[in-house]
Amino acid sequence: MAQILIIEDEVLLAKSLSRALTMRGHDCAVATTAEEGLSLLERTPTDIVLLDLQLPGMSGLDAIERIRAFDANISVIIATAYGTMATVVQSMRAGACDFLRKPLDIEEVQLAVERAVAGARLRQTVSYYHDLEAGKTDEDQLICESPGMRRVAEVVQRLADMKLQAASDYPPVLLLGETGTGKDLVARKIHFSGALSEQPFIEVNCTTLPRGLEEAELFGYEKGAFTGAERSKRGLFEAAAGGTIFLNEIGDLATEAQVKLLQVIEQKTMRRVGGLRDMAADVRIIAATNRDLKNSRYFREDLYYRLNNVTIELPPLRRRREDIIPLATHFLARFNRKYGRKKTLDEQARRALLDYQWPGNVRELRQLMERVTFLNDRTAIGVADLGLPAAGAPTAAGNDGFWVDLSTDRLNLEEIEREIILRVLQSCAGNVSQAARKLGLGREALRYRIKKYDLPA
Repeated sequence: MAQILIIEDEVLLAKSLSRALTMRGHDCAVATTAEEGLSLLERTPTDIVLLDLQLPGMSGLDAIERIRAFDANISVIIATAYGTMATVVQSMRAGACDFLRKPLDIEEVQLAVERAVAGARLRQTVSYYHDLEAGKTDEDQLICESPGMRRVAEVVQRLADMKLQAASDYPPVLLLGETGTGKDLVARKIHFSGALSEQPFIEVNCTTLPRGLEEAELFGYEKGAFTGAERSKRGLFEAAAGGTIFLNEIGDLATEAQVKLLQVIEQKTMRRVGGLRDMAADVRIIAATNRDLKNSRYFREDLYYRLNNVTIELPPLRRRREDIIPLATHFLARFNRKYGRKKTLDEQARRALLDYQWPGNVRELRQLMERVTFLNDRTAIGVADLGLPAAGAPTAAGNDGFWVDLSTDRLNLEEIEREIILRVLQSCAGNVSQAARKLGLGREALRYRIKKYDLPA
């Protein structure tokens, strides 16, 4: 059911429309002039205005502008017996959503109302999910007490202050950093703090794209393009038109999709799978990865340099100690509100947080703060509540900060081996023979692991 205001100077027609639409479940009000209708709008909730263009006093075109200024969510359907194509165009530009020619057919009016209701529901759904995405940014703030994060915040602000004509005019942004450092939060900050904030923000995790169908998911496909393509479908780039697409874990993107992404960046066009024509790709691209794309054998070098226009590297939490307590306090306040608690950190707990190495970065800290908020009944959170390794717990650490928590019951041996090999290679300036001797491996055994872990050499 919709709340409909009928502004029509032919009284019999207005009453007839009101009766017919009321019988179909709508709630109708009637006004015979634009001035009377605008007055009713201020007192009566209204979803749709059915507006005659030829009115005594204020014209229908002026009324459209006043209605849209009062509430842009109200759908305006215009009706006239004297409309020309120029009038229709002018009305649509003013903000009308549909046009009906008199004499009116009640079935046509009902169809126009249904279209307006469906359009309003779609706008509400889009607005809901847009606000949901924006809310994630408001919940998780960028804490920037450390010098490294202050530099990140400065670049983010510069990007947010940009005001360019089209979304595709904005330079690509590449976010680098370990897992859990907050790359997704930075991507949202760039979008929702800038000129594109009211436009779509589409996040794509490249690791979850179906293998073999990455191009179809990203760029869409035409009916019959492949087995099972029973109808045409828009891709995620089309869904993000005018806004931002965030390609998370870009290092896992299939090679074929990398070629098409390169075309989007260079030519600002794209083509659906099985399509015969190019379409404009008016999208800003933000990509993120925890991999070394520059030295990857599986990531196109030319695409890397195209994405590497503006690069932001997020430091791991162990290198931004000044942010640990402010972050912990922020998360604690957030989860206190969520669970109705009043938790605080005692001094020993704060020192333990500062002493811990945080292999899981900010994500690990956030999860820890949520866990201690709802699992413990004590108001003051102590060291024992945190469950972190004791200061004397066995660990392996290098001079450059490489750290392994040996107290955990879950160790990823491959990740540890990869990190050790990478650091030895770096210390040997990429000399494989020297690194093999240091590691006590044969050259071929080391080369096998370099290829396995996609390491530079």
